Amino acid sequence: MIPGFGIAEALSNVSADVRGQSWGIFNLVWTIQTFIFLLASLRSNWGTVVLLSFLLITYALSSIGHWTQSEGVMHASGYVGLVTALVAWYNVAVDMLNKDTFYCELPNPAIGTRDSSRNAMAETPGHYVFDGRTPGNNFDFIATMPKHTVVANAIVVDSHTARTDTIDLK
Repeated sequence: MIPGFGIAEALSNVSADVRGQSWGIFNLVWTIQTFIFLLASLRSNWGTVVLLSFLLITYALSSIGHWTQSEGVMHASGYVGLVTALVAWYNVAVDMLNKDTFYCELPNPAIGTRDSSRNAMAETPGHYVFDGRTPGNNFDFIATMPKHTVVANAIVVDSHTARTDTIDLK
C-alpha cells in the first residue's frame, strides 16, 4: 500500500473481519476487471487466454480467502499465483524470442482470426477487400470499397513502427 494514501493506517484500526472484507472487495474488483480482459482476449492467442484465466482464478481465490479468512484458500491462491507468474514469463519469452531476435520461435498459436469476417466482406457483391496485413508489413486495417471506386494508391500508417507507406492498389 502507498503510505501517502493512508489506507494501511485506516485498516490497522479495524477488526480482522473488516480488514479481510476490505481486501476481499479490493480483490473482487480486480477479479471482475480480469474477467473482462479475459473475454476481450478470447480471439487473441492461447498464451494470453491461459494467463488471464490463471490470473482470474488467483484473484477469485484471494478474494474468497480474505472474505472467509481461510488460510487454506489463501495458500491455494498463492500457488495458483505462482503458476500465473510462470505463464506470464512464458508470454514475455514468446514476445522477446522470435525469429528476428533468436534462433527459434516459441509456440503461441492464435485462437481466432478475422478471416471469417474478411471472407464475408469479400463475398459481398460489388466490393473489393483490401487487407493491409500482408506478409512484410504490420498494417492493422481491412478496407472494403465498392468495385466502381477508382483508387490509385492509399497512404497507410503502420501502428507498430509509425512508418508511413504508399501502397499501389492497381
